[in-house]
Amino acid sequence: MKRRPGPVVMPLHVSEMQPERYRDVAVSHLEDEPDDTFGAAMAVWRAYLAERRDWFRDHQVRRYVDGRDTLGTPRPPFAWVRLTFGTPEPRWPS
Repeated sequence: MKRRPGPVVMPLHVSEMQPERYRDVAVSHLEDEPDDTFGAAMAVWRAYLAERRDWFRDHQVRRYVDGRDTLGTPRPPFAWVRLTFGTPEPRWPS
């Protein structure tokens, strides 16, 4: 008797944000604007969301069920950028 394949197991880098994985994105942004904590964190966050979206699409995982986001979305890693690169407190764009 053959077993049907079970649900796809979501890799850790998709289920939770690992900002170290996108360190080069933050470094690239901070080279252009050294004190832009907000922009660097948002660049890391966008890179994570793009990779996560692609993984969901490739594995046909439905993120929204009945109009609700069932998997949640983590916040941009402002604290990680500040602690890792020694940048100042983020200034929110006006």
